[in-house]
Amino acid sequence: MALDTLIQRIAEEAEKEKAEILARAESEAAAIIAQAKAEGRQEAEKIRERGEKERARLREKILAAARREARMHITNAKEESIALCMEAIKDKMRALTGGEYQKIVEGRIAQALDTTEGMYMIATRKEDRSIAQKLGIEVKGEREGIGGVILKSADGRMEIDLTFDFMLESERDTIRRMIARKLLEQT
Repeated sequence: MALDTLIQRIAEEAEKEKAEILARAESEAAAIIAQAKAEGRQEAEKIRERGEKERARLREKILAAARREARMHITNAKEESIALCMEAIKDKMRALTGGEYQKIVEGRIAQALDTTEGMYMIATRKEDRSIAQKLGIEVKGEREGIGGVILKSADGRMEIDLTFDFMLESERDTIRRMIARKLLEQT
């Protein structure tokens, strides 16, 4: 399916950027852990007379906080990577043109309806007008978007949103999970 290929291609392109983000996050995490260890040793030295047990407890507490902070940095880096991938998907969909774009939109219309009789279209791109003409659908307006169309029945009782914006929003959680799975495979 075109979306899977597109997502795979975007995931691959995002891998390089993800690696840089993760490298920075891991570097920051290592620095934080190193600093926390140093602070732990200094604090342990100051309280040595209060006992070995207290020193170990405090050192572990500091290290645990550093580990949590390091995990937070890595998580934030992954979230940033996911957001970048989502934007890259939008950019790729926005960049679809010509026959590839027309094939996708016509396919989505065919999946949604057995017939376009009694329907009109709201376009998001200039190319949508030629698609409408080819399918014998009247265009009654335009809407801002990255691609796709909205089909409405003449009586107003039915509206089918086939825009890329709506598709991405409705599949957002699934796409995020797919991207996150790819990121987890790499870490």
